[in-house]
Amino acid sequence: MEIESNPLQFSAPIPGQSLTTEPKNRPWENPPKYNTDEEALQFYLEQLEVPDRIEHLIQLLDAGLPVADLVDTLTLSGVMEGLHTIDVAVIISPALYELISGIGEAAGIEFKNGITEEDDGSMSSHMIDMAQGRYRAEELAEQVEETELENIQEATVGLMSRFDDATEEVEE
Repeated sequence: MEIESNPLQFSAPIPGQSLTTEPKNRPWENPPKYNTDEEALQFYLEQLEVPDRIEHLIQLLDAGLPVADLVDTLTLSGVMEGLHTIDVAVIISPALYELISGIGEAAGIEFKNGITEEDDGSMSSHMIDMAQGRYRAEELAEQVEETELENIQEATVGLMSRFDDATEEVEE
């Protein structure tokens, strides 16, 4: 039996390596620069109103980069730079999505939104439905009940079901 060696497994950090650096040495280990979602959103609005950045943004959208991926990249880099926390990133993401989509629409280009399966291909239809709010609690409960009922019915097709079938034949 030959063991295959993956060269990438040796370049990964060892467990506990992050604990060997000096505390508060990384930007995300310090308090964020912007504490509220309004402050963070204002920062991004100021950054995105620069004409050169708008032009670059339009080029990225025209090249096929989905809006959702662009928003995720912007907010994740903001978290890594210590600008805001991850929960603020989640809160401001829909507003940034609308802003960038509006820029793409104003430029008159066709762009991928990154939410639908046709645009991205990486999200399941269930995730898309959840993101677009198609499911309600009642519909989810019905689906769970149907699935559980199917699982129960499948589970009865085992050793015990043969016993039940055999006893039904004897009783008749």
